[in-house]
Amino acid sequence: ALERVSLGQGIQMESLFYRAVLHVILRDHYSSYKSEKRVGNVYSRAKSFVDYVRRALRRLELDDSKLCDSDIQSYHDTYKARMDEMHAFNLLKVTLAPCIEGLILLDRLCYLKEQENVSFSALVQLFDPLLSPRCYAVVGLKSHAMKLKS
Repeated sequence: ALERVSLGQGIQMESLFYRAVLHVILRDHYSSYKSEKRVGNVYSRAKSFVDYVRRALRRLELDDSKLCDSDIQSYHDTYKARMDEMHAFNLLKVTLAPCIEGLILLDRLCYLKEQENVSFSALVQLFDPLLSPRCYAVVGLKSHAMKLKS
């Protein structure tokens, strides 16, 4: 979230990089594997990229013996040169996402303002944006009195 970046908490680029390269490995060796299971926070416990991939494959209940450590490490080494591109993309995403989300919220608020049966509508901040950037709610109250049609 932009709020976290502006407070110096930054973007966890290495964990995002690990996740992206894991997806390439899944695509190349596990037939574009899609799963209902989630990798979760494997990064915080991993000691290296190879350890991260092994933990993630086990979490996804995939056979990690298909790949040797050097194959896994070669993916890391191949894509490491593109980390600056990924960093630039994520900064752009973090910068533009609040603008786009704000436009969507304002569009929904305008829709409520246009409705004759809505007596009150507002955009309300529910909690701190540092907890989640999606901390806003569009609130509308229906009118109790119905207008008689003539």
